[in-house]
Amino acid sequence: MKFSNKSKTFTCILLGTVVFLSNCKKEQTNTEIPEPEVINNTAATRTEVTGQARFTVSTENTGGKDAAEGSSKAIDNNIDTKFLIFSHQSNFYMQFEFTTNTQVAAYTFTSADDASERDPSNWTITASTDGNNWTELDHREYEMFSKRKQSKTYNFVNNNSYKFYRINVKVLFGQANPIFQLAEIKLFNVPQNQQALAPNNTLETVVEGANTLIFTDKTGTFSAATKAGFITVFKANYQRMANTFNANAPKTQVFVIDSEYEGVAATYGGSIIRYDPRYFAGNPKDIDVVTHEMMHVVQSYKFNLPNTGWITEGIADYARYIFGYDNPGANWSLPAYSSNQNYTDAYRVTARFFAWLENHGYQGIIVKLDKAMRDGTYNVNTFWSANANGKTVDQLWQNYIANPAL
Repeated sequence: MKFSNKSKTFTCILLGTVVFLSNCKKEQTNTEIPEPEVINNTAATRTEVTGQARFTVSTENTGGKDAAEGSSKAIDNNIDTKFLIFSHQSNFYMQFEFTTNTQVAAYTFTSADDASERDPSNWTITASTDGNNWTELDHREYEMFSKRKQSKTYNFVNNNSYKFYRINVKVLFGQANPIFQLAEIKLFNVPQNQQALAPNNTLETVVEGANTLIFTDKTGTFSAATKAGFITVFKANYQRMANTFNANAPKTQVFVIDSEYEGVAATYGGSIIRYDPRYFAGNPKDIDVVTHEMMHVVQSYKFNLPNTGWITEGIADYARYIFGYDNPGANWSLPAYSSNQNYTDAYRVTARFFAWLENHGYQGIIVKLDKAMRDGTYNVNTFWSANANGKTVDQLWQNYIANPAL
């Protein structure tokens, strides 16, 4: 199902069930910070040092640091409060200044209570002993908080002590969104024998013609064979779908393998696709999930048209049917018609209806439908009659029921 949340568009597939992204996981409402995670199978003996430093920010809340949403709320040990600014820019940073050099090798971010597009997504941590010369210690890209008031821990390797630590939040989850918010930030000292980079943050770039794929496996353990399959599908299908549906489709997309996401796959913000590694561990041949998700990138729908989620997902599965690299290998096919179906069921049911339309006198109608969705001109009362010889979509469905053979 697809819905718009201000400037962000989300598509969420959860093990064959259509759900709103906000329901992918239940919102966390407790005010306790989770227990330290296990690193290398050993409970990390780490010490929080947040309160030992003076906390400052490069851009303050308009009401000041002690305002209801001032910077002091980011270190008040309460995830029900938050720090917020309305004018985030890529050079924005939060800084900790210790009285003496202090070693830090882990930190937590806690997402605030609303509007996920305000969450940090790309950031860098640098450190300095004098406030002038800076050393990069950690960087993160394409991060996501799937719940509100969610605390996530990031670990890195650092055996040196510094007086200053600076977190430069470069990009927000909403990308063009100018509002930044964060409920909590904490810094931790970690013994050398328990330090590790986690989660993984390696980026790989694949170029195919005019298109670029950025691939990041945050688990560090994703199957090499499945990864190769994903890349093969990208190379084989993305430009073909763009040629058919949208010549102006984004030229860059990002695949994120992320155990934080629970489901199959989901597309965010038009070009970032997250995949659940657990699903693909059990279904390694289902690589044409990539085809479905890349079609959402091609679609690039910017308008929140009412009652059209079935169209969005139906077209994506129709594209998988037409362009699929190895649907038989995944035992994936369009279902036969049954009396309990309706064209608004989305996914494969709707995809079969669309395939039937193309094969029964309405060739090209799905390309037109996709364009109307992207242009924001789709209207159920006018589109079908204008493109199907005066018939409504309900009349077309009745024709399909009478003779559903493809």
